[in-house]
Amino acid sequence: MIRRRLYIEERMSRLAVWSLRTAIFAFPVTLIGAALYATETLDFRSAAYTVLAGVGVAVLALLLAFAGFVVIWNEGLKGLGRVIGAAALALLLITPTATLAALAVGLKTLPDVTSDTEDPPEFVTLGTVRSRASTGLAYPGGKLADDQLDIYPGIKPITFDAPPDEIFRVLMNMVTRHKWLVVDSVPPRGERDGRIEAVARSLPFGLRDDMVIRVRRTPTGSIVDMRSVARSGNRDFGSNARRIDQLFDELADQQGRPRRQ
Repeated sequence: MIRRRLYIEERMSRLAVWSLRTAIFAFPVTLIGAALYATETLDFRSAAYTVLAGVGVAVLALLLAFAGFVVIWNEGLKGLGRVIGAAALALLLITPTATLAALAVGLKTLPDVTSDTEDPPEFVTLGTVRSRASTGLAYPGGKLADDQLDIYPGIKPITFDAPPDEIFRVLMNMVTRHKWLVVDSVPPRGERDGRIEAVARSLPFGLRDDMVIRVRRTPTGSIVDMRSVARSGNRDFGSNARRIDQLFDELADQQGRPRRQ
């Protein structure tokens, strides 16, 4: 007599299958948004919406994975590996976004920071090459200037005894060392101000900030002003103020004297 073995096929959890499919779909949606912004195909707002859509899909995948785990635990279905994989992929997308959102809550930031709120350095060339979707470069003053004086009281013009052309050369070397993209540079001549216009990428999203540095002659030497403006949105995660502070500190150290304000 031949004994037959009885095989009971375990059913696959459909929630496990769809949770993994949803998590996999969330990845290209998120990456496409980031890639389109990096290549300047989309402005920041549109790219942010695309990325957030991908994160929203990832949240759905995480919920499906949790529901699938409950069903697998209760009914003994197959698909635990898919549930774990879906949850891991979803968390990989959700965690960075949630962390940045938490850090941004209550963070005091300004989209436009300048060392001189009464006579800010003016953009000349960058105003003609930026996309129409970018924020304006006209300094609004008023409440923005008051907010800056309250949040960043230490950002003020910096003065030196050295002549403007010497300070300008030092600044050009510093801008190059920081790998900022120089769009235009006009050296000081006579009573003409020196001007450097450049673009930098800031953390955490690689957002573009537009900068202009002004070198002006004074009776005793030179005075340097700098302005940094977030190209997209009204949040800069403090990058504009940090950039000005860093450059002014480096310039003061290079000149071998404390930063005078």
